[in-house]
Formats: sequence, structure tokens, C-alpha cells
Amino acid sequence: MLLDIIIPQYKETEDIIKTLLDSINNQKDVDFNLINVTIVNDYSDVLLSKSFLNKYKKLNIKYLINDKNTGPGLARQKGYDNTSNKYVTYIDADDELYDDLVLSKLIAFIIKFQPDYLVTNIAVEGFINDKKSLIIKKNNETFPWMHGKVYKRRFIDDNKIRFSEHVRHVEDIFYTTCVVSSINVNEILYLDLITYKWKNNQLSLTRIKDEIPYEVRIFSDVFDAPKYIYEFLCKRNSKQKFSYLIQSIFAIYILLNSPFFKDYSELKEKYNERLIKEYIKPKRNLFIIYKYEDLKNLFNNELKELSVRHQLDLSNICLDDFINEYLK
Repeated sequence: MLLDIIIPQYKETEDIIKTLLDSINNQKDVDFNLINVTIVNDYSDVLLSKSFLNKYKKLNIKYLINDKNTGPGLARQKGYDNTSNKYVTYIDADDELYDDLVLSKLIAFIIKFQPDYLVTNIAVEGFINDKKSLIIKKNNETFPWMHGKVYKRRFIDDNKIRFSEHVRHVEDIFYTTCVVSSINVNEILYLDLITYKWKNNQLSLTRIKDEIPYEVRIFSDVFDAPKYIYEFLCKRNSKQKFSYLIQSIFAIYILLNSPFFKDYSELKEKYNERLIKEYIKPKRNLFIIYKYEDLKNLFNNELKELSVRHQLDLSNICLDDFINEYLK
């Protein structure tokens, strides 16, 4: 066996997940003996019936059911822990493979190059001028998403990379950062191929309409995740640990001063106090060992990434304001 496809499922019905399973089942030029599909129901009352799963016999589907709701990260981890193929990829239940030649091309590439970590292009359903369109994200634009990525199991195991029970909503950032920090940048393999279609599901957590913006609702995880990533980097004695922590502090500061928190001054003040107490004061000396220009580059890189990722105008936020507020 070569590839495990792991799918976390929560409220996705058979009608929704059928699109994904069809996109796998209809792959051309593929030896399905090389593939296993594992679906992990994350303690949901939306169960997939045996008669439905039996329609996909050649996918050799394993259906696991959690005894409590853990979130998508730990659901994926359960799938990982209950499989054993040489490679693994994760697909969300409401997405699909891009076309019917994806797996044949992926498998050929994996067999030939044996990558530890493979990154491909993805297509994101979005709206341009109020019309649904596919926006292509090239592989160097897909961080921190897990979409369209393939991992060698031995690499994951050797580096003790696991989803964290402490990081529920930004589990992709946590996992991908741990992966990237564990590999030489020159050893990451990129395949210029669109493999994944990230569908615009308006009922998903990231897109569901709410009075409170999604980025504000999950900010507790955004705030805490860097602590666990930094802990992972320290255990690995990673050279990136200090620059990562500074960038994370900058990211928290930038988001707190972004339009997301414009109407949430009390919440912003609470997190700002925590930012000083939990990050800046304990690690104040870190800022001393970096030259101003190096800090500026780290800050501006984070500013650029967040403005693109969240499609925000952050031009009014600058490093000097951060320094004046926290370091002087």
C-alpha cells in the first residue's frame, strides 16, 4: 500500500461527501490497491450508512467514529494513527480532487521522487465580481493550509509531528509549521499541478455568517498556538525558534490592530494585556539580539502575509508603533 487518504467528517451528509468520494472513485489510470480511504466521524450524529459506503468498494473505506468531539485536527490524527501506508494526505469532507488524473500523477511523482513532504497547487472557490470563480493558488502560496499536500509517514513519525489537543481551530497552521520547521527548505518538493479543489461551503466554520467575525471567534487559538509551536521548535532545537516567536508576536499585534477588532475594544484590550504578560515581557530580551532592519523585515513579511491571507488593508500598522508601545 502506498497512500492513505484521511477525511475528517462532522456535519457533512452523504450528499456532500459523495462529491469527494466520487472524485476519488472516478480517478483514471490508478491501481486502487495502492490506496486506502479512512473517514473519521468526529462524534457527529450525521452518520454515513453501510449501504452508502459499499458503493465505493474499490476505495477500501475504513469508517471510524470518535467517542467525543475533538475538532478536525485530532480527527485527522485518529485517522493517521489507525492507518499505516507509506504516504498520507488529508482531504476535507466538503472538498474534492481537482480532476480525474490527480492521483495517477501524484502516485507517479511519489514513486519516482520519494518525497518527505510534497506541496502542490490548489484551486479555491471564490467570488470575483459576485461570480463564483476558481482562484488558483500556486504551491508557494498555500502555506499554512494542508490542502494539496502529501507527507511521508516515516518523516512525520521520526520528527514526532502530531496534531495538538490544545490547538483546535488553527490546527493547519500548527501542523504545517511543525512540518516545515522539521525539514530543510531545499528538501521540500513542489509539483506544479493543481490537485485539490477547496470548495466554497457557506456552512463551514470558516465561512459561516455570524455577528462575530470568524477571525475574532477563534482568536483564542490564534493567540495560544504559537506557544505550542515554539515548544515543539525548542524540543527540536530548531534555529528558527526565535524568529518564529517574534513573527508570531508581530502577527498577534497586527491582527489586534486590524479591522477585525475595530468593534471589539474590550476584547482587544484583554488580549493586548495577555500579549504583554505572556509573550513580550518573558521574551523581551529576544528583541535585543536582532538588529532593527532584521526586525523590520520580519514585521513587514508578517504584515504582507496577513494582508494577503485575510484581504485586509494593513498599511497603517508599522513596526515603530509596536516598538514605542511595548519596547520603550
